[in-house]
Amino acid sequence: MSGSRAEILGKIRRALVKPRLEHHHGHGAVTADLRELFASVGSRDGLVEKFQKEFELVSGEFSYCDSAASVTQRLTQLIQSSASDKVAISRHAICERLAIAEALRAQLSKVNFLVEDIESENSFDRMRLRNALAQVQLSITGAEYLIAESGTIVAVAGTQASRQISLLPLIHIVLATADQIYPNMADLFLDIQERYGTKLSGSALTCITGPSRTADIEKVLIKGVHGPTRLLLIMVAA
Repeated sequence: MSGSRAEILGKIRRALVKPRLEHHHGHGAVTADLRELFASVGSRDGLVEKFQKEFELVSGEFSYCDSAASVTQRLTQLIQSSASDKVAISRHAICERLAIAEALRAQLSKVNFLVEDIESENSFDRMRLRNALAQVQLSITGAEYLIAESGTIVAVAGTQASRQISLLPLIHIVLATADQIYPNMADLFLDIQERYGTKLSGSALTCITGPSRTADIEKVLIKGVHGPTRLLLIMVAA
């Protein structure tokens, strides 16, 4: 890559990561308040209900659990009803805090549980993990953020979870809490910018709005082409 091209692309990347709030038109600086222009008024009232409504509109399946025991019970029902004999579990903090793997193993002795471990930098270990996840019917993960306006789940790939664990299985179950909900995407990304700047950890940020679906082929809606056919979210009481 030539030096001038690399310099131009570098400037574009930096501008996208940290947009300027001031724009000059020859008449002095005009400050654009991004929160006022694009974000919400800041009220967090009714965000759970708003998220549930939008999530279900895009074919997501929503449920609420008020205790660790009820989460285990709900997950057990979902695994049994889906006849899944291979289940993957991420290392998200909520999965660890609720001891999901241990609780489900105690309830479902015939199910093969894979607790994702992606700390290894060895390419063969990562290949084996991908191959194992490709055989899994159902995955259970946490999420980093939720967006109420569109019913979107936002996942950051990192040591807690890979991208594959939310894409390869046919059924993806997400555990989350109400304090992870943002009113809209602008609020979320402005908060990420203020908190982390250019230092947000993880290799990729993925926005998931409903189960995988496409109508590219003769405008016939088909689910599961690029990801899970079912997407479920369990809202866990904090």
